[in-house]
Amino acid sequence: MSVLLNCARRRGLDVHVVADRPIPAVRDSGISMSIVSAGKTTSDDFILSRARSGDIAVTRDFTLGIGLIGNGVTVMNDSGRVWELQELKARVEEAELMLAIRRGGIARKSSIRYDLEASLKFETSLLRLIEGI
Repeated sequence: MSVLLNCARRRGLDVHVVADRPIPAVRDSGISMSIVSAGKTTSDDFILSRARSGDIAVTRDFTLGIGLIGNGVTVMNDSGRVWELQELKARVEEAELMLAIRRGGIARKSSIRYDLEASLKFETSLLRLIEGI
């Protein structure tokens, strides 16, 4: 989050964060933030109703990403990967399969770590997208 907030401040970007609770780093940064009620799709519905073609969205949610791409939004994750529609659809199918496998007791839940390398990749990718606009 700090990479995005710092980049927004340095470049004067219009950034809007949506969450179901206040995020102190965002609140203290002066970046625009909307607090939505907790619920499975509340924040997704809010974002989908406001995102416009040409926007850049950062999310780990594959299903939300599919909807955003359908609205002309560029979608990336917090590790800097810019998603294509077919990739996200495949990831949704993969996630559903892995959930079924975990429920069957065959596989453990993975632990993905966000490290300095991922942060640097995110910043590089974000800057590339911004400069391309």
